[in-house]
Amino acid sequence: MNRIAMSAIAFDAGTQIRAAIDQQIVGEYAEAMTGGAMFPPIVLFHDGNRHYLADGFHRFMAAQRIQWREIDADVRPGTIQDALWFALGANRTNGKRLTESDKKHAIVIALKTWPDRSARELSNQIGCSHQYVSLIRDQVSSTRHLAERVAGKDGKSYPASRKSEQKPMGRPPKNARATTRTERAERWDRARQMATEGYSSRQMADAFGMTLEGLREALRQKGIDVPADRVLGKAKRHNSNRILDQMILDAEHLTADVPLIVFDDLHRDRLAEWIKSLISSRDKLSAFIRRLKERSQHGEAA
Repeated sequence: MNRIAMSAIAFDAGTQIRAAIDQQIVGEYAEAMTGGAMFPPIVLFHDGNRHYLADGFHRFMAAQRIQWREIDADVRPGTIQDALWFALGANRTNGKRLTESDKKHAIVIALKTWPDRSARELSNQIGCSHQYVSLIRDQVSSTRHLAERVAGKDGKSYPASRKSEQKPMGRPPKNARATTRTERAERWDRARQMATEGYSSRQMADAFGMTLEGLREALRQKGIDVPADRVLGKAKRHNSNRILDQMILDAEHLTADVPLIVFDDLHRDRLAEWIKSLISSRDKLSAFIRRLKERSQHGEAA
C-alpha cells in the first residue's frame, strides 16, 4: 500500500463505469473519514506517467471533499485500459452495487473500448448476462462501427452479434424476445432477493430505475412479497407504544455491547459497510428523536 498525492490521481480519465456518482454516499464517507474511520485503499494503475483510478471513486471524492492531500492506494502497473477493465469487475462487489443504469453504461463503455471482445467475456467481467451485453451491442448507435468478428475467451474468432442488421425493422427477431425474458428473469430474481433482505418497494424501484407504481404492479404479477412495505405502510394501525418500547430495549441492548468490541480485531474490509449502515441508522434515529422532542414540547405547552 502506498500514500499517493490526491493531485497525482487521474480520476476523470474515463475509468468511472457508473452512470453517476452517489453524492449521499460521498457525504457519508467524508463524514466517516473525518471521524477517523479506516477505509480500504483505492486501486490505481500506473503507466509510468499517470495514476489512473480504477476502484474507489466514492472514497476518492469523499477524501477530496474534506481536502485530503494524500490517500492510501494499491498501485499496480498498467495502462488506462487495464484500469478500466479492472473497474468493470471491481464494481460487482463494492458496497454500492451496480444499478441497471450503471450496468448499461458499463456495457456501452466496454463495447466501445473493446469492440472485438465477446459478449460472454464482457458479461463475466461486468457481472451480468451475456444475452444482455448482446442486446446492448445491438441497440447502441455505434454498432455499425464495431468489429465484424469478436474474440472469444478461447482465443478463437467468432462473428459479432448483429440482430438489427440480420433482421428487417418491424417485428422483433424471435431470439430478441428470449433475451428480454432472460434479463427480466434476472431482474425479478434480484427483486426476490432484495425483498428477503428487507428492501422496500421504493428502494427497489430506485435501484431498477422504475416508477414505484410500475414496480409494485410487476411485483404483484410475479407474486413477490415485500415484507418491508407492511412495516413501513399504513394499511393497518400499529401499537406505537409497544413499538417504541421495543426500540428502546433494542437500543439499550446494542449500546450495552459496545464495550465488548475489540477494535483491533475488526475486519478492515467491512468497516466502510458497517459505518455506512450505522450512520444511516443514526440519522434516522436522530430525526425520530427530534419528532419525539417536538411532541413532548407540544404536550408541555398544552
